[in-house]
Amino acid sequence: MNKLLFTMLTSFLMVLIVGCGSDKQSSHSSVMARSCPLKFSSASLCSEIKWVNGPTVDGESSFTVTFWSDKNGASEGPWTEPSAQVGAFIRMTCCGSVFFPKVTRVEDGKYLVSNVKFTPGNWEVYVQLKNGEAVEKQFITIKLED
Repeated sequence: MNKLLFTMLTSFLMVLIVGCGSDKQSSHSSVMARSCPLKFSSASLCSEIKWVNGPTVDGESSFTVTFWSDKNGASEGPWTEPSAQVGAFIRMTCCGSVFFPKVTRVEDGKYLVSNVKFTPGNWEVYVQLKNGEAVEKQFITIKLED
């Protein structure tokens, strides 16, 4: 009887210990999966801007834009090619000046935005997906000084 009780108690404790560990791990995974810097709801995509050069007022800046499914939650990949046309532009918040840099597809789900030219001030850096007349835009803000 004691041996049976000991086995049952040991099994119960193992289930509790293993269960707690896996709960923490899946909780951590779900937090990671929710990271979506730029969310394009209509396309079920997340996106992120990473600067290659800049941002600077001293010369040309450039950045990459990567897209991934909002369901897999991994900004490191695999990347997902949007079904819409990818575009980018920058807008100065003080006066509405807009500049359209060059957008080049590097590989599925990854684009290089180059020839970006800033002057000192507050800027919004936009990424957009255009599908016919439907356009969805997301942006980040940056402040540049001399």
